[in-house]
Amino acid sequence: MENTNNVGVGSRVTNERKKRIRKGAKSNFFILLAIFIFYLVIAWLLILSGDDWAWGGDIGQARLDNHFDAYNGRYFGNIIEMIITRNLFARLLIYSIVNTGTVFLIREILNRKVAYVYCFLLILLLPVSFYSQTYGWLAGFANYNTSTFLFLLIIYLVQKNRDSIFLCVSILVLALLTQLFIENVAIASILIAGIGLLAAFIFKERVLSYLSWLAGSTIGASIMFSNSAYHIENNMRGFSNADLNTFSSMLLTDWTELYVKQNALLLLFFSIVMYLLAEKKTLGKLLLYFFPSSYFMLRYLLEITWRQQSMPVLIIELFLIFIFLTSLLFAISKASIPLSSKRRAFSYITISLLLVAPFLIVTPYGPRNILTSYVFLGLALFELILHTKINLADRRNQKVALTFVFCISLFFIGMHGVNRYEESQRILHLKQELNTNQTEVNLKRLPYEFIGHDLTPPDGSVQSDRQKVHYNISLNTKFNIENYSDPSLDELLENK
Repeated sequence: MENTNNVGVGSRVTNERKKRIRKGAKSNFFILLAIFIFYLVIAWLLILSGDDWAWGGDIGQARLDNHFDAYNGRYFGNIIEMIITRNLFARLLIYSIVNTGTVFLIREILNRKVAYVYCFLLILLLPVSFYSQTYGWLAGFANYNTSTFLFLLIIYLVQKNRDSIFLCVSILVLALLTQLFIENVAIASILIAGIGLLAAFIFKERVLSYLSWLAGSTIGASIMFSNSAYHIENNMRGFSNADLNTFSSMLLTDWTELYVKQNALLLLFFSIVMYLLAEKKTLGKLLLYFFPSSYFMLRYLLEITWRQQSMPVLIIELFLIFIFLTSLLFAISKASIPLSSKRRAFSYITISLLLVAPFLIVTPYGPRNILTSYVFLGLALFELILHTKINLADRRNQKVALTFVFCISLFFIGMHGVNRYEESQRILHLKQELNTNQTEVNLKRLPYEFIGHDLTPPDGSVQSDRQKVHYNISLNTKFNIENYSDPSLDELLENK
């Protein structure tokens, strides 16, 4: 009789567990669907700008006809850019799948220990300058978001660590394709795959997945860099552009500005995690962990950049970065967490650094180049949070995160929506002016240009000429660029 009761209790527990799993799966599906719809709306609201005008017109077709020779070796990224600037349906689909897929893979890489709402919040908290050149710009998305998605997919497959032929072939093909987007990713992928292979030998782990990654990366990089653009003297993308003499100046200025100082919010989160992981929470550790991140957070909020700083201040800031990084590595190594978690945290931080390391000696370098590194820093942060007193599974915490996600998402949709409306209005105004044979017209800036890239280029610039061609406006037409203002608000203020 006792055995029968035990079986009954066990059966009820199993059924309840199955119900929770089904409920969780259903909840996750709807969250992913909501994220997909969010990106679908953003993709529909995005305005063509900058390089988009070239890729969506005759210039893009001419580059394709020439097999992108003497332009760049971003073959896969270039083709995606041509597709999404010419076909709205393809744009909606690719943009939504890639960006939703990135959120999905972040959670998968973390072994599903972090809810989607936190993974999505990580992306929504991306610094505005990073967002504007990736999520807010189709040309940036085509190369940087897509390569981030594929790179995460490689990491996810490699972490499975299986000697499956299908898995290894998949990794090889993905590694090859990922090399055809961004030059720094192409270089870093080979280094990361090589380091991973070496670590696998040291820890006596399976090596086939790393070998596949290394082989695919090497083949892909050879295809990319076979493009003549990298062998032309004084070319922006040429190998001759690499200059070791720029190391110290880049380290003090643009490199640390974008990779560290604009990531101030992430630094603050790392400070909180370091303090929570510390066994003895002393005042000294509180100051050590929080002073650098608090300084950079304040600096970011006040919109201070390296261009406003003197050399002594930049050196002090570099010293603060060194202190912070050393403290972070020391805190992780001393924390009472599993060795596997330490390895993953160190790996994600190392990958993040290797992805941007080439820019210490090569240019151009901009906010868009930080996207993939930002995601890997986020992975390291989540890996550490899982071993603190912060309970990410707590319903109250998830509700707070969901509230933030909802508000930020609506805010972005609102800004993109207003920009889209104002863009249609200003183009309509332009066409009306030109119908009266005007050769000089006023062109208002958009209200929220900071969430996009090159939305109103200076008149006479290459991008301005491309904008005119895109809208069938004569190149002889002069644009007088003026700041945005609402006529009804201006009228109200005048009456006042």
